[in-house]
Amino acid sequence: MTATGTPVPAGRVLTWGPKRLPVPYAAPWSGEEVQTGSGLVLRPDGNGIGYRDETPADRDRHGVLWARMTDSPGSGRPNYRTMHIQRQRACMLGLLCQVCGGPADRDAKGWLFVLRQPPPHEDTPGWPEGLLCTKPPVCRPCAHLAAHHCPHLERPVRIRSRKPRVWGVFGGAFDAGLRPGPDAHLPYGHPATPWFLANQAVLELTRCTRESPPAA
Repeated sequence: MTATGTPVPAGRVLTWGPKRLPVPYAAPWSGEEVQTGSGLVLRPDGNGIGYRDETPADRDRHGVLWARMTDSPGSGRPNYRTMHIQRQRACMLGLLCQVCGGPADRDAKGWLFVLRQPPPHEDTPGWPEGLLCTKPPVCRPCAHLAAHHCPHLERPVRIRSRKPRVWGVFGGAFDAGLRPGPDAHLPYGHPATPWFLANQAVLELTRCTRESPPAA
């Protein structure tokens, strides 16, 4: 929904500023706030964390607790360097375009992702096969926008994944004193699940091929 409470139609890209810069559907705005804070408590059995006013919607089907965030796209300034918690999750699980929120592009070689080409010292044999990815896919029209406007895509490369598998989550674990640990990936089924607070969904990209960008 927009800051006025109007739903954002799938396939429509919001813009911001006098230059009307495109703002990805999955990007958060300054008027949207993470609302975890003091709401975290130990579970009654002492085995993990939860919310004081927890509802079934706060956990996914794997039992992982998710951070809360208000939803009012268009409110304030966009933040291009991170993602809105719930909209990122919706795009990852529904394979929706992170830029416009519509269906991501899919052909015989798989779903389309625009990723950052790792520098030589970070590159691994077979990249991106098996990559743990927190960036949702894109549709073909929005692939160009993502490559030119996303600050983390210094060296963009187009990837097709025939089987992007839901792998787990990204976030951080808490101890019994409710002190947060470092950010980390957590695969579904991990023993630390009761103590983990997720803020991003993670896909494992498999059966990957690189795609040449369209001719200018």
